[in-house]
Amino acid sequence: MLIVASALIFLVLPFVDVFNEFLTAVFMATGLYTFIEKVVAPLVARMAAAVLQYFFGAHTGVSGQSLVLHAGGRRLTVYINWNCVGWQSLSLLAFTLFTGLRGPCTRVSKALCVAIGVQGTILLNLARVVLVILVALFWGYLRSLIFHNYAGTLMLLIWLVAFWNYSFGMFSKGFRAKRVVHRHFSGLSLSPEKCSGFSLPFNVFE
Repeated sequence: MLIVASALIFLVLPFVDVFNEFLTAVFMATGLYTFIEKVVAPLVARMAAAVLQYFFGAHTGVSGQSLVLHAGGRRLTVYINWNCVGWQSLSLLAFTLFTGLRGPCTRVSKALCVAIGVQGTILLNLARVVLVILVALFWGYLRSLIFHNYAGTLMLLIWLVAFWNYSFGMFSKGFRAKRVVHRHFSGLSLSPEKCSGFSLPFNVFE
């Protein structure tokens, strides 16, 4: 199973890169990138600086989209480009949510799935930015560029596979529990005439 999943991930990898390039062209043509550049990128820079400072003991300074890092006797200045904050991964997540949540799921389940997916993707993007900075600091620009271009996309695909595997597992457990409750009450008469005053806190037959 793991080998099959790995093969599928590497098979999808080029299509994800093409999808990202297409989204980048659309955002540049429509001017939507300015919001990411002025608002999102500086926020990501501050979040990355906080993680590097509190979890890795680095001395950091942030000015707009620029981040200065001192750690291990090394100094590095990083510029967080608007196209590198991970907004494409949120677009890809939205596409998978649109296709994956079309089944008979409850609104609560859908909302929970969206919340977990968005929060997980944001944390993944933050971790990717931090790892790229650390690789650049200790192993140089070329290795960090390779990590940025390939490992970041690979991390995203692994996250999406794990996320949907977990989500579908939870959905299937919910469906099985619903069928059990339905079988349990199917032999009972729950009509208002015979069960006046008796009510359930939820509708098991929706």
